[in-house]
Amino acid sequence: MKKAIIIGILLISALSSVIVTAQRRISTKTILNKPAGKKQDSVLVLKSAHTGPVINATHPDVVASNNKSGFETGQVIKVNDVYHMFVNEMFGRPHRDLRIAYWTSRDAINWQRQSTIVESIPGRTPANPRSEVWVNGVVFNQDENAWNIFYTAYRSGDSTKGEIQANDYAGRIWRAKSVIPGTEGIAGPYADMDVVLQPDENSQPWEGDQAIASFNPYLVGNTWYAMYDGHNHRPITGWPTGMAYANKLSGPWHRMPLGFNPIPVVDHFMENAIVSRLKDGRYIMVFDSYGDHEIGYSISNDGINWGKETRIKIFTKEDEWAEKGDHYTRTPLCAIEEEDGTFTVVYTAMYLKNEQRFYAIGKCGLHWKN
Repeated sequence: MKKAIIIGILLISALSSVIVTAQRRISTKTILNKPAGKKQDSVLVLKSAHTGPVINATHPDVVASNNKSGFETGQVIKVNDVYHMFVNEMFGRPHRDLRIAYWTSRDAINWQRQSTIVESIPGRTPANPRSEVWVNGVVFNQDENAWNIFYTAYRSGDSTKGEIQANDYAGRIWRAKSVIPGTEGIAGPYADMDVVLQPDENSQPWEGDQAIASFNPYLVGNTWYAMYDGHNHRPITGWPTGMAYANKLSGPWHRMPLGFNPIPVVDHFMENAIVSRLKDGRYIMVFDSYGDHEIGYSISNDGINWGKETRIKIFTKEDEWAEKGDHYTRTPLCAIEEEDGTFTVVYTAMYLKNEQRFYAIGKCGLHWKN
């Protein structure tokens, strides 16, 4: 009798596994067969632009924190009429010496530095997996009643293995949780929880040497999705973006299948995507793109299938304070839909001062135009 019960349990378990696998296949097939976001008649255009940077090299908190090279990547969110910015400070060499800092503002113009959230580990070597830390996402996790931040940590290339020593390799996405519970814990401190995505047996060929790069989670129904980037150094490839999904923000996270990944939003380049849900139920994704003084954005009806990139200039002709050229107007940190229907965009951009480059923080407003 005992043997028969055990066999019965094993059969039920096997049948359950088959059903779950089939459901996942059906779910994936449904997603892949869904149409992309419908073409919209209206586009985003520049409504207003702050004159010059809102944070530059002479800002008192920049000087006090000894930030030599400026800012790059991060996310700004708005909670109870306060803008909260989690951003990388390039305190030494640009794109090499980094820490994650926390700033706040009532108007997205006047900013105050509050604290350092995460430090990198000095010493850029193949054996140091946290020589750089790049913050990508800030989300409140209802399951934990705590804020989560997601950041990428790299090691440098190993020249003894044919890698490029100056480049980033083997990106890992860390999840950190606020120690103080509730929404008031947004200021931190934050404690590292785990690595949610990294190079492993499930890596996809397009991800390349650098992946996983960037990670920005957002909720669609009861499922979490996140954009993540890839890039290969040898041979050099483009900068494709794919998607991952999870039932819980804490994971486990799984890659969307090849054929869906990488997503066909841009022809050339996109990086560090930030996704928000619009009041009309659609989703908007803003990201670093090519073009003089431009950023890119894409719209999705379902948060899964995304339309082709639209680029938008975020400077006025009278105040083009950033350098011209691809990658000088860098990364949008948000597209916050305000009560009046406009969008607040905070971004990073490079300018020259006394022959020295500094990646400053700028701010502009967008609105829909038919």
